[in-house]
Amino acid sequence: MRQSSWSDPTAGLAEGEVDAALVRLPFPGQEALRVVVLFSEPRWAALPSTHPLAAEEEIPFSALWDEPFVAAPLETGAWRDYWLAAGERGGRPPRVGAVTDHPDEWLQAIANGYGVALAPASAARYYARPGVTFRPLTGVSPSRCGVAWPPSADANPVLQDFVRCCVEHSC
Repeated sequence: MRQSSWSDPTAGLAEGEVDAALVRLPFPGQEALRVVVLFSEPRWAALPSTHPLAAEEEIPFSALWDEPFVAAPLETGAWRDYWLAAGERGGRPPRVGAVTDHPDEWLQAIANGYGVALAPASAARYYARPGVTFRPLTGVSPSRCGVAWPPSADANPVLQDFVRCCVEHSC
């Protein structure tokens, strides 16, 4: 098991570095892979703790449209656009305040006030950090997580056992 940088949303599948991956959907090139959705969860806002909206119980996504966002690298294309919710902004283009490639950099950029970000709801548990506040959002689609593998591995019994276990134990 290993964690990939955000510059490779395929988590190593595109380059053949891994046999299977747990991934956030959608990601570039997923149409060439086998993908099974395991679960979905709401997207939340990650904000500097000093941000005026950090005190709100729930935030409408439209309240963030004019905020600078901490984003994944430009070369991630549709994956970056998804995490900026580019298609859910009422025609307003996203503003990027910082670009990061790893969770620690991302959290630090948010804590430093370079921008806000969208995150899966589970990030509030897994990435809790001083200076960053996570809040539920309304008006934005949920995040989906899946298991993906190349079609060439369809006959691999070990890989298929892994996929079966993922599906059986998903939320």
